[in-house]
Amino acid sequence: DRVRSSVTDVIPCDLSKDAVIPAELSLKPFDVMICSLVWDVVAVNAAQLEVVIRRCLAWLSPKGVLVVQGSLHEEWYTVGSALFPVLNIDKETLFSVFDKCGLKVEKWETRTKCSTHY
Repeated sequence: DRVRSSVTDVIPCDLSKDAVIPAELSLKPFDVMICSLVWDVVAVNAAQLEVVIRRCLAWLSPKGVLVVQGSLHEEWYTVGSALFPVLNIDKETLFSVFDKCGLKVEKWETRTKCSTHY
């Protein structure tokens, strides 16, 4: 209930564009951002991933927290019968991109089911 009452809005964004959030919304940087299965479908290589992360970071307050969930060693994902490319990355490369972007990993968990997600 505490978390639920703390969330004031869900803001749509488009990480494939430089203008991630429309300027007319006049928003300030966020204290918390949750990126779940987002980066790895917008970026299909490490260079694109760095761009996407930097776009996120432009909207994160200096002491903000970024919560990320994605996949490692994946090539495709499906929606119904449609097949889409996804970032095929290993942990070492991912952490290298994090380092380039100035990110510090506070907690890392890996789960393995049908695929491996970070």
